Amino acid sequence: MRLTLGKKIVFLLVALVTAISAVTIIVSYRVVDEMTGGYYKGKADDLAATVATIVDAKNARTLAQETLAIYRTIDGADRITSEEWGTAAFDAYVANYTSLEQTPEYESLLAQLKKVQDANDVDCFYLLIVDKETELCLYLVDSSSTNPCPIGCIDPLYDSNRGVLENPALGFEAYLSDAPEYGWLVTSAAPVFDEDGSVVCYAGVDISMDVIKHQESSYFLALSGGVVGLTMLLSFLAILFVRRNIVRPINKLTVAASKYCSPESRDVTSFSNLDIHSHDEIETLYQSMVRMEKDIDRYIDSLVEARTKLQNTEIAANMLSDQARRDSLTGIRNKLAYDQEMLILERDRAEGLCEFGIAMVDLNDLKVINDVYGHDRGNIAITRLCNIICAIFMHSPVFRIGGDEFAILLRNNDYQNVENLVSRFKRVIEDLQKADSEELAPWERISAAIGYATYDPDLDSDVQSVFRRADEVMYATKRKMKGGVDPR
Repeated sequence: MRLTLGKKIVFLLVALVTAISAVTIIVSYRVVDEMTGGYYKGKADDLAATVATIVDAKNARTLAQETLAIYRTIDGADRITSEEWGTAAFDAYVANYTSLEQTPEYESLLAQLKKVQDANDVDCFYLLIVDKETELCLYLVDSSSTNPCPIGCIDPLYDSNRGVLENPALGFEAYLSDAPEYGWLVTSAAPVFDEDGSVVCYAGVDISMDVIKHQESSYFLALSGGVVGLTMLLSFLAILFVRRNIVRPINKLTVAASKYCSPESRDVTSFSNLDIHSHDEIETLYQSMVRMEKDIDRYIDSLVEARTKLQNTEIAANMLSDQARRDSLTGIRNKLAYDQEMLILERDRAEGLCEFGIAMVDLNDLKVINDVYGHDRGNIAITRLCNIICAIFMHSPVFRIGGDEFAILLRNNDYQNVENLVSRFKRVIEDLQKADSEELAPWERISAAIGYATYDPDLDSDVQSVFRRADEVMYATKRKMKGGVDPR
């Protein structure tokens, strides 16, 4: 059967409008879904890292050891996972750990997590450990107000997180899951380090995405319904528009519609630029297309605005992360930043880096200054020493890793000239000691010991070995400065 030109135009319009609308819906939905998922994954990573720095690592280590000790005494067949939650067997299994909920370590950690949860709109915070032998996760503390995972509760270790078996410091990368028990969740977990830099447990966070996913589905259904309605309307109008002399205007609309999704020609082929004034049904269709274009443009503008807000949030989160790595007194990097830098340095060493060293500096008589002149004067002494270190080792990162102790990572130029720099540092300290009370106050005539060590593959098996050797040289210098008395 031959189709008339009018029917062909109707079919063409319907097909074009439907295709454009479908592409717009699909692209918009995917963009929103990816942006939302990326935002909440980033938020989960940031929150997990923050909690990992807040929780008491000593209490976490004690609770983890006690939990693991009980876990080892339970036969493998009696270890019931969370998949059997609510069963008598599960209740009997977790009852083995009930006594740990009365310990001060558990109560203190739970109070810390609840305090953080009260300040954040998340599902829950929790602590867990990974048993390498069974490759399973054991919960320690769960701050959820509804159905918290009891201590000792077992969960599987997902494939995406199995890297922690080889490198515990990796943590659990944020991922999105949809389980019948929990619904849509964004989950992330960061390692909690003790004072030795060992991972004692993982601080996890769950952020519910059920509401977000429901809103996305509702929006998609509403948008799809609107598209269906618009398509039906345009089909009806197309039947009315079939008149003589309509081929040219419809061709213009067809060209504009086919190129609308192309960023290169979008401004040129905008519907509003066609300037169709036929004073009949074709003009009505044209105006409808212009309105649709404006609605889509507004929606795209709203997506851009949402993305800008997400970027601003990310910038703010990065600023908070940088503050967490800065020493509040001196402004240089702190012990947390030092530990992270050592992990990176250890990786570089394993890949073949041989030219690096570590220098240790310790302020003498800080306790005397604090006791005699006050802690404000002690802070002046610390800051003064920090300024001297930074001025001499200007090409090296400097870290304050203790109250009166600084670490310097020697690389490149400072590594090559370390002896000259150390000698210069000693001369500056000696000159300060020679100054009389009229020139400098007692807390300004600071004394400090320095020691350094460079990486030697024959002596050092890791970066920590270089640190220990530098520390020993520094304390040997300190004993010499104090007349042979051990300063420790």
